[in-house]
Amino acid sequence: MINKRVLKFCKNKYVVTVVVFFVWVMFFDEITVSKWVKQKMNNKKIIEEIELLNKQSEDLEQRLKYKDNKDSIEKYARENFYMKRSNEVIYIFD
Repeated sequence: MINKRVLKFCKNKYVVTVVVFFVWVMFFDEITVSKWVKQKMNNKKIIEEIELLNKQSEDLEQRLKYKDNKDSIEKYARENFYMKRSNEVIYIFD
């Protein structure tokens, strides 16, 4: 009974055409499913790298703000690198 249904289904030229089309697109076309998945993964990595570079760029821009003034350089060094003068004690609270 199932075999008769399958044979009847396979004899339909439209079904065969659609199946052949999907097989061709999935495996033999220029952009296959595997290439598409690899591209998606590559895009995700590139987006993460762009976000990282944007963050680094913002950090560098913040450092450039402190470049001109000696007081601001000292403030930046104390806040970010925990530098101190010789007669000071630093307490760090997280």
